[in-house]
Amino acid sequence: MASSTVNVFFSLRIPSDLVQALVDLQKEHRDLVDAQAREHLHITLGFLHQADAGRLADAAALISSRTWPTPTIRLTGEVRHGSWQLQKNPDYHHRDDLVQNGEQVRLGVEHTAELREIQTDITQHLDITEDGYWPHVTLGLARTDFPRSDAEAMHLPTTNAPAPGLDMQQELTATEFRILVNRPLT
Repeated sequence: MASSTVNVFFSLRIPSDLVQALVDLQKEHRDLVDAQAREHLHITLGFLHQADAGRLADAAALISSRTWPTPTIRLTGEVRHGSWQLQKNPDYHHRDDLVQNGEQVRLGVEHTAELREIQTDITQHLDITEDGYWPHVTLGLARTDFPRSDAEAMHLPTTNAPAPGLDMQQELTATEFRILVNRPLT
């Protein structure tokens, strides 16, 4: 009998002032971006594919038992786009110059020593491979095709503050998640 598995990821919560600034940015660009829900704004640290009960227990124990540094969350101003979901479609081809309908609009986050320590610790202890890790927060999904320059021209928030917590979340859909473990940082 095959055991049940789930996809989980580890993430930093976004400070409330920055969350509000991102929600305001989403409203300003609602014609371009289908907003990521306020409660789901986060910075992904690592993804654990098809975790069974044993892996979930190990991951939950790691998150719950450690003392973690508190990184300051600050946007870099870099905007990228793409889609892990759309990559499964053979008709989808990423274009650097065009944000395509359904792609994520991603805002770069400063890769501080504290953020790097948490991300490295989690991925090493749980044998997660994260090639080319780039910390970011997903603003939302593109509603339609639009030039990359429009995304890069967005006036990004300059608010920065400490991350309030570290979560282990279960992926339910591409935009819906459930918190399994929350570890406050501040």
